[in-house]
Amino acid sequence: MTSAGMASGNPEIAGGAEGAEAVIQALLGPVLVHSPVLFVSDGAIERQHVLAVMSWLSRDIDRNLIERSLAIISKGNQDQSFSRLSLQIAEMISKEQELAEKSAEAARRLQIQIGGEEVFSRLRIIESAFRNYQLLEKAVAYGRAINGINDENSMKMALQTFPLDDPMVSVLMMQAAIGQIANPVRLMCAVMMLSEGQTQKAVSKAGFSPIVDAMFAHAQNQMAPFMEKDNRFADIDLICRSLDRYHRLIRAISNITENDKGCRWAQMVAAIVRRMSELIEPRLGRVDSDIRQALRKPRTGPDVIDAGLLLDALNGLYLLASVREALDALALNSLVTRLWSDVGKVLEVLIDRNLEAFKNFPEDEAAAKRLDTSIKMAKVRFNPEYAGIIIRARDGATRRAAG
Repeated sequence: MTSAGMASGNPEIAGGAEGAEAVIQALLGPVLVHSPVLFVSDGAIERQHVLAVMSWLSRDIDRNLIERSLAIISKGNQDQSFSRLSLQIAEMISKEQELAEKSAEAARRLQIQIGGEEVFSRLRIIESAFRNYQLLEKAVAYGRAINGINDENSMKMALQTFPLDDPMVSVLMMQAAIGQIANPVRLMCAVMMLSEGQTQKAVSKAGFSPIVDAMFAHAQNQMAPFMEKDNRFADIDLICRSLDRYHRLIRAISNITENDKGCRWAQMVAAIVRRMSELIEPRLGRVDSDIRQALRKPRTGPDVIDAGLLLDALNGLYLLASVREALDALALNSLVTRLWSDVGKVLEVLIDRNLEAFKNFPEDEAAAKRLDTSIKMAKVRFNPEYAGIIIRARDGATRRAAG
């Protein structure tokens, strides 16, 4: 049975899969990432793997685990009760691992019960994450504190205070911390200064490779919203935020890889950039045609507005603008350059046409909706000033029509 199948849960288990999801988010949220991943990090735990573990524990070890955990979480007293709960889950996992270490047959059974070799191989890291709930919370606070540091020396001092004694714990903590850091480029600059070098070897020798590994994990995790089956990316705000975050993280890592092009990190950057570009490219390919269809009056038949098409066209343009801002972290330069120019030319024509149609028939609802969408697109593709000119022209036409 796959980990996804295990994670779906047993309907007889109190709480079910949705309950398990809520529990792991509350306890391990800062270190969870979506599946699949291109490059595995010891600090990043795939959500589906933990769901498989919780399903196993609920089915075979403690059938009331999810229900009891949800009751604790609902009270919201994170300081002590969350920590005790997380430690109890860690102890359950540890006990079963100890049995598996004593017997090859027990290990084989556990691997089957837990959902396969992949989940089994991550079990010790998952146990460590549950065991160190309090340290993950401290790491989140550390990441937020980094955002308030303004000078270079204080940033370097803050990095030097980060605990690195236990490699397994430190990578989990750094995964939790990086998720809170708004400007990873600043952090990476401090790392390189402390490492006295801009290569993978120098940064690793200085003990800062967990920071880079965490940045890679977070960069990969931004791909999840782009994996929608129909590539329409309905939640455009989420898409743009994810793309901006991805861009910041890849830019930070590139401070090293641009000076060390033959290193493993450079190969990882190239693979992630290629994959993200592959996810985005099909949607960009529809932007031009969506805009043309949305802003043109039908040649035949009734003039009916397709609200879904208007939204798709506008969202596509928002995506194009966001991709253009992130081009140095993507492999889409030629496509975006051409598309940005083509869309600009098309919009100029269609905006003029829709403005003229509105002036002639200001009471026409379809003409008004097309013009409103045209104004929003003008603001995205050109600038607010250009959009303002159209707004004033529209408002003037409205006043004249009103007498």
